Amino acid sequence: MTAPAGSALASTALGVAPPPAGGIDFTLPGDGVRLGATRWPGDGAPIVLMHGLASQRRFWNLVVPHLRGLPLIAVDLRGHGDSDRPAQGYELTTVASDIGTAMDALGWSRAVVVGHSWGGSVAATFAAEHPERALAMLAIDGGFLSLGTTGQDRAALRGRLEPPRWALPPDELVKLLSGHGPAGRWTPELAAAVLPIFEVGADGLARARLPFETHMAIVDTLLDYQAEVVLAQVRCPAWLVSCEALGGADDFAAARAAALERLPHTMANPRILRWGGAVHDVPLQWPALVAGLIRAAAEDAAAPA
Repeated sequence: MTAPAGSALASTALGVAPPPAGGIDFTLPGDGVRLGATRWPGDGAPIVLMHGLASQRRFWNLVVPHLRGLPLIAVDLRGHGDSDRPAQGYELTTVASDIGTAMDALGWSRAVVVGHSWGGSVAATFAAEHPERALAMLAIDGGFLSLGTTGQDRAALRGRLEPPRWALPPDELVKLLSGHGPAGRWTPELAAAVLPIFEVGADGLARARLPFETHMAIVDTLLDYQAEVVLAQVRCPAWLVSCEALGGADDFAAARAAALERLPHTMANPRILRWGGAVHDVPLQWPALVAGLIRAAAEDAAAPA
């Protein structure tokens, strides 16, 4: 395992910081790809942290300090961050297989798998397809909703999930992002968690590191994802967190609520939480709360039967 070659331009222009204290950046093997990763040593049930679509492993920076003492690994899923960007191979089964290969390299036979958004679908798929390796599964505002049940046709959903094609001077990008921080705040710690999503090209403009075509290929896998089918195969304790706005609801709210109502009848061991007032990127908004849930799941998984 060697240190990954990150984007020098992104590191210089966007101020990418080292990992939180005690973290070690290195490379792990996936299923035919190289994965950027950060590891924190500790004791107890191992924990794998997986980010959402178009994000990267530094997304967990604010959560990690609250998990001090536990063995952690934060991974750049294929196509993201410092990981390889193959032209194809973004099916959830393949991305979940990467995690199993990475765990093999670490000598971890089992782990608590934690995913945010798209990462929740990866975590659920891993737990379903590799049941002997999942101590527990946490899906944070993702992984429990089949997008096909939202009442919109595929073309409309696909269009809605297209990312913005920003190409901005780095200072302008930072100014734009700083106006949309959770609770209206923008701190150096938050910047270090978010800015590695972007890199600066030879023209001096900042763009998403995840290519548009790859982003949309992953969107297509999400449109095909059948949450209830996958989650019905999960045998380990499964913690499912729904982030729900107060004083209003998005147009996925009814479909999300209906999905959560059905899950206790189809899953073996669900633990369903609804966090009112939480934004989708709740690990940036309430990192201590997210860490508390992860720690509870890890301690529960490590407890004697």
